[in-house]
Amino acid sequence: MSCLPFLVVMLDIIARLPPKNVAQCKLVCKEWLDFILERKFVRAHCHYMRASADQKLLMVGWKTIEVHSLNYKSPGFILPRGVARPFYAHPSRMFFLASLDGMLCVCLQNTCELVVWNPLTTKFKKLANSNSQGFYKVDSDALGFFVDSSDDYNILHIKHRRGTMTVYIYSMELNSWSTVRFLKHRPYHHYTYLWSPATLCGGGLYFVVTQCRGRSDGLTVIRFDVNSKSFSELCFPNVYDDEVSGSLVNINEELHMYVCIGNYDYRREIVLWRLKNKSWMKGHVL
Repeated sequence: MSCLPFLVVMLDIIARLPPKNVAQCKLVCKEWLDFILERKFVRAHCHYMRASADQKLLMVGWKTIEVHSLNYKSPGFILPRGVARPFYAHPSRMFFLASLDGMLCVCLQNTCELVVWNPLTTKFKKLANSNSQGFYKVDSDALGFFVDSSDDYNILHIKHRRGTMTVYIYSMELNSWSTVRFLKHRPYHHYTYLWSPATLCGGGLYFVVTQCRGRSDGLTVIRFDVNSKSFSELCFPNVYDDEVSGSLVNINEELHMYVCIGNYDYRREIVLWRLKNKSWMKGHVL
């Protein structure tokens, strides 16, 4: 071991270990602890974990938060592991808004504060400040979690208050909020528009924006470029019906959308569409 370079040990050996063992490695020495907390190691560890057969599922119950192991190669029951919360909040009063590289962005219902939390390292950061930034309303706001070209983790917060939309970006590197422009002369700030959770794919955050009850002519897709920090508008798949809804999903770094046709009591058809060159290609009918 003494002949192996430090980066080889950390990025090619330790980064491949399960989260529980990585947490134990933090106790070896201060040099290991500092490196495990760096973004370079976090990104490498998440890369290996995504390719592993042993996946983790975070289950939020009424009183507890637990990690369940899912292994498709050796199915069997494994006792879940409880997750300690380093901040005061009852699990039933926490809204999990986004996740990226093992970190979670959470809204605390009692205070509306945004918190970035890493359950593995137990580190957390409250994002609210005295300028009313970092406070989230679940029934009106939208949010995304991304990494930009400078390898900085960012939170995109689309904030709706009293008929006005303001877009904020929190930089974890700078520990500060900034504002960006939204599309000019577009009506998506109005209370009749609902924003979906963000889907990160290919350098962009994507949202489905729905007007009123989801007529196909009242649906659109908004893209936020994580590098240029700019918005653009994409068309919705070519579907015509009085009751339509869309759910975005990243499949192998390609953006797909499940389009459901029909009301919630009776789904007539579910179609998987794929985005290619800014156009939607119709795929499987489910």
